[in-house]
Amino acid sequence: MIPVVGINSSSAPFMRDIGLLLKRLETRNKDMLGSLVGQRVILAETKQGGYIAMYTAVIRSGREIRSSEEWDSLRTLHCVPSGNKYDWQPGTRVKWVYEITDLRRLRPFRVPDGVRHGRVWMEYNPPRTSKKTKGGCLK
Repeated sequence: MIPVVGINSSSAPFMRDIGLLLKRLETRNKDMLGSLVGQRVILAETKQGGYIAMYTAVIRSGREIRSSEEWDSLRTLHCVPSGNKYDWQPGTRVKWVYEITDLRRLRPFRVPDGVRHGRVWMEYNPPRTSKKTKGGCLK
């Protein structure tokens, strides 16, 4: 199974910024990706009706952010626009950031439903690759 992390780009172009290597930190309100640190994951844009896989990456170094000042100091790395719904809010006590490393582009595909771990990530079991026939063609 391959972990698939959903990236919601409805309020800002987060997936585009990831692809341009501008967004180097993925953010969450809780330690939702901690179990994925050190693993290669699929980054998928969440669209109505499912996930569209765009990249693979390795998630590294999850850590807590406990002040709006520290959050603001990382803005060029997390790319969350000021005032966005994912920005630090008056009642925010903690945010989590995870480094996105070793980004690799995929040919985009719709990820079929897998084992869900809340709304943040799921596990995808890719289809087995075709075996070659004697003539060298793929089945």
